[in-house]
Amino acid sequence: MIGDMRCPNCDAVIPEGGRYCIECGAQMQPATGATERLHETENGPRCAACGTRNPPGAQFCVMCGRQLSAGPAVATAAVPTAPAASVAPAAPVVTTTPAALPTAAPPDPRPYSPAMWGGISGGVFLIGIAMLALTGWWWPGILVVIGIAALVSSVVGGRAWAGLQGALWLFGIAFIAQFNLWWPGLLILVGLSAIMGAIWRPHR
Repeated sequence: MIGDMRCPNCDAVIPEGGRYCIECGAQMQPATGATERLHETENGPRCAACGTRNPPGAQFCVMCGRQLSAGPAVATAAVPTAPAASVAPAAPVVTTTPAALPTAAPPDPRPYSPAMWGGISGGVFLIGIAMLALTGWWWPGILVVIGIAALVSSVVGGRAWAGLQGALWLFGIAFIAQFNLWWPGLLILVGLSAIMGAIWRPHR
């Protein structure tokens, strides 16, 4: 239209007499003197501040520069805002695991304690010595008494195999000495020990 101006900021067409760009809101000329009402156009938005009827599609009022709709706002200087209060980091949550409760020791499968079995072994040995003193069978009876006491002690200590082997040799030597069967009694004793080892020796 003749007499229309163009915005030096966005090159939008401004109606004659307009003071602000209808698209970007930039001021076109100083607002001095009495305010003149612009010729109203049909179907245009009306400014709520000054009542001017603006051209259709206007985003800003051509007379006062107020924004008419939710269009782009007029560029203004940034207002410094107060820095957000720093929030101290939350203290780490320390989780503690309950201490392991002491487990009860498994019951001893043996019916008697080692100290009791030691007393029994010592008692057997003393009774054997007394019997030897009564009968006068010191040799080879002492070997039998030692073999019985050693067997009881080994069984209690969990070394039954060693006790059986020791008792076999002590009983065998006592038998050979009693009947003077050194030959071939020793061969028989060695053979019995080998058979016992093959049958009852614990395998690891």
